[in-house]
Amino acid sequence: MRLMAREEDIYRLMDQRDQSLCCTGFCLAAVVVSIYFLMQELSWERVYFLAVSGIGSILLSWHTWKENRRIMEAGCCYMELDGESLAVCQPERDGRYESCRLFYSEVEKIVEGSRKGIPEFYVVVCPDQDRESFILLDDEEQARQIFCVRSLGYGDREFKKFYRRLRWEVPGRVRIIGTKNQSAWDKKISHAWVYFFMGIILGYLIPKIFLLWLGS
Repeated sequence: MRLMAREEDIYRLMDQRDQSLCCTGFCLAAVVVSIYFLMQELSWERVYFLAVSGIGSILLSWHTWKENRRIMEAGCCYMELDGESLAVCQPERDGRYESCRLFYSEVEKIVEGSRKGIPEFYVVVCPDQDRESFILLDDEEQARQIFCVRSLGYGDREFKKFYRRLRWEVPGRVRIIGTKNQSAWDKKISHAWVYFFMGIILGYLIPKIFLLWLGS
């Protein structure tokens, strides 16, 4: 069993990146226009418009960079189960990648991640120095026994199916620690953009009302 990004998944990420890039360009153009009008006359509306477009440019630039990084990661990351072992390649930090091949016979326990909305599980292998299992950070072998397997945009159903297949493949002596239905992994719908637009509206109305009150 193998999980990796499909061609249509990568195209979808590329479309999202291009949309973010277009929105970033729009915000940057709005910054230039707002600076021009602000040089003509100083007013609260023009200062506010400059602040909103500037913050929007920064956030969208960060989002575009994040989408581009996801595209790069999707092209080379995978999870695979064969008859004897678990193999994983996934991004770590600072642009580095971690990978492993963990043989079922050397697995001591599997611990299901309990962080809300984050599909992940930990595989613990035996501390024997002569073990065949290995964990790499780039090309450097690591001495640690624990490897955290994370879902990198794989579908929730596919990731759970992969995890349950692993539990089936390992020997019966391996301890499985976690819940039965992986309910902690269920992702909640993000309302960050809704809160952002509400903040924009309130950020304009509250100071505007205050200025009108001072002028009255």
